[in-house]
Amino acid sequence: MTNKVVASVEELIAAVEVPYDISLECAGLNKGIDNYHCDVELSERFVLMTKELVEEQVKLIVAGRRLTPANTEKMGLYRDAYTDMMKVTLHRTKTDLKVEEITLLQFAVVKYVITVVREQLQKYASQLEETLGQQQYSGSRSLLTTQERMQWYRKHRDEFQYRINRLFLRQLQREENNQLKTLRNQVLGDSLPEAVNILFNPLHYGATPRDPLLLMEYYAYWPTGFSALNEVVETALGSTLPELSVEALKDDAKLSSAQTEAFDTLGGLFAVQTLLGPSEDQKETISESFSWLEQPGNIRWLFDEHLLQKHRDAAKDSGMRAGWNLKSDFKRLLKIAAQIEKEFERDHGYRDMVAGYQLRDLTQQDIEILDIPSACTLVAGRDERKMLAQIDESKEGAAVLIERLKKDKRELDARIKEAPQEPTLKILTDLLRYRLHLKFYRFAHRAFNRVKVITDPEQIQLARAGGNLYRLMDSAELKALADEQPEIAHHTILKADVRGSTTVTQELINRDLNPASYFSLNFFGPITERLSLYGAVKVFIEGDAVILGFYEYEGHPSEWYSVARACGMAKEMIDIVALRNTDSRKTGLPNLEIGIGICYAGERPLFLFDENRPIMISSAIGDADRMSSCSWKLRESFESGNFNVEVLKIDEGDSARGEKGQDHI
Repeated sequence: MTNKVVASVEELIAAVEVPYDISLECAGLNKGIDNYHCDVELSERFVLMTKELVEEQVKLIVAGRRLTPANTEKMGLYRDAYTDMMKVTLHRTKTDLKVEEITLLQFAVVKYVITVVREQLQKYASQLEETLGQQQYSGSRSLLTTQERMQWYRKHRDEFQYRINRLFLRQLQREENNQLKTLRNQVLGDSLPEAVNILFNPLHYGATPRDPLLLMEYYAYWPTGFSALNEVVETALGSTLPELSVEALKDDAKLSSAQTEAFDTLGGLFAVQTLLGPSEDQKETISESFSWLEQPGNIRWLFDEHLLQKHRDAAKDSGMRAGWNLKSDFKRLLKIAAQIEKEFERDHGYRDMVAGYQLRDLTQQDIEILDIPSACTLVAGRDERKMLAQIDESKEGAAVLIERLKKDKRELDARIKEAPQEPTLKILTDLLRYRLHLKFYRFAHRAFNRVKVITDPEQIQLARAGGNLYRLMDSAELKALADEQPEIAHHTILKADVRGSTTVTQELINRDLNPASYFSLNFFGPITERLSLYGAVKVFIEGDAVILGFYEYEGHPSEWYSVARACGMAKEMIDIVALRNTDSRKTGLPNLEIGIGICYAGERPLFLFDENRPIMISSAIGDADRMSSCSWKLRESFESGNFNVEVLKIDEGDSARGEKGQDHI
């Protein structure tokens, strides 16, 4: 854009850029155990290293020590764990993962890191509160010290969260830029090309997008707040640049709770509500659209005096007469920038904002001595005596900080005098970058709210049994996967029901005989002995019935004969009962009569767990149950029929069809 020669202000404005809209389709992803989120299990190595390293950083930062440097061995191993997991995940587009699935699942990693940092900081706060409570109860002499410690921690907690989040997310971003960039482009292509910028958006570092330290280091310090400053810019540009449509950043639409996003796990949508407006529930497709005010490069393209002069010079050199006419047009643009600067100076702490740029290298120790707003006010030349009075000069580093702030104050005037336009352009550029990142932030939190990282073993077991768990594995786990039992692809259910069991039981009791041993020896015992022969598993057992499952597994189509195995088992059952009935007649015991139902389902069954005991959920169970049963009223009517099996079913399209249709038999 900067190399293009323009002959008129119209051409200049026509070259203004607008970021591409972004979207992410979630409709095709499997829903997890809560029927909303996509359940994700991350690599065990990555999970453990994240927990251990975050816990270590919390201990360091609350002790006033430096965080672990990025070039240490342990941080290198952490980056390797992330890269390994992501490489395996990206390569799985050749096997079992779709591009759109990976595009969403990658958000689970960043969500997990942010969540662990919050949990560890909360854990430390809880420990302090517990200690405080114990000391209050016992009247400890250390009570005052602990109270001061608690106040100190609450004051600096957001700063700690910012620094730890920044440390870890930078490690992951480093791997994305150095190790994964080429593979990501090859595999994911045009699927959310801004993914890395969205995932590692600096706004994720802070407790909120308004964190003062975050704003000062990555954007600009806005003493009157972003909203007020943004309104000034929107109003000024809207009235002076009619050629460009100025869209308000904040949507003031009134939405009910039912119309907004169903979840806000990390609170990000609430955090930007006053800046962007309420977040409408986008359901299956997450999206964000942008305007030219979300492209930071547009500021210098339109208002940089040196760049505009280059356009004039280039136009003259190419013999374009229009070059002489550009002067007045460009003058209008520079006047717009000057007008905005005056607005900043009048009501919005212009000098404080410029001071913020000079204070970007403040350390944790410096901020403990004097907070960011006070430091900016001092350097800006306002209330110097009042700000200096806030500093406890007995603290380590206080004297050095005071001299540094006084020096920055002297340099501020020189900086503005040498390049009067530069601070304004920088503030405007950072404001547009912040607008862009706010929308990235909202997009990311919408994605966060559609994934759930599961680390609890029981929940992992339940999610795996349901067949809808997404596992982001490293290379070692992928190799070990070959030794695990494959997932069920299809299944067959066999239901064997003893008919007239109540009558048989009562007859045995009347004769002082044991019904339990009778059913065990003549029915359940012999069946159990033959389960392994046919690859059957017990799904459910009751006093007079048994339900068996026959599974077909992924990757083994040559063994997909579950119906044949169920039929073989059914024939065994019939033979067992026939043989036992022969013996029973000889000994004067009642005969057994069984009904058998077999139903195939071309899908995996679902499971829930009662402690560690799996409980199957499958429509095939109900169908097999109906097939194994026979109404007493109908038995005699069909006894003399021409067929061995009669099946009565309600039509699939009949509105009166119930779960079992038993009311119609």
